[in-house]
Amino acid sequence: DSICSLAATQEWIYDLGVEPVASKMWKAWDAGNRQTAGYITEFNMGSQTNASFHLVTVHGAGHEVPTYRPFEALDLFRRYLNGAL
Repeated sequence: DSICSLAATQEWIYDLGVEPVASKMWKAWDAGNRQTAGYITEFNMGSQTNASFHLVTVHGAGHEVPTYRPFEALDLFRRYLNGAL
């Protein structure tokens, strides 16, 4: 959306100097209904931190995911809590 655009978020991430994990770039995910809900990319924070983070998109959601896509938002939140992104 125009408030929190994906392009601006990606630019900010790449300005951090992190690299996406090649095997985990733009992987489609679904919320259990076999329709693509969005995409997930994992970014490696480097060998010194041994950490990573995920950029997750939700189709048709804008920046208020639970408002516009509650089913997908709940699935994504559960995945996060279970470490299953």
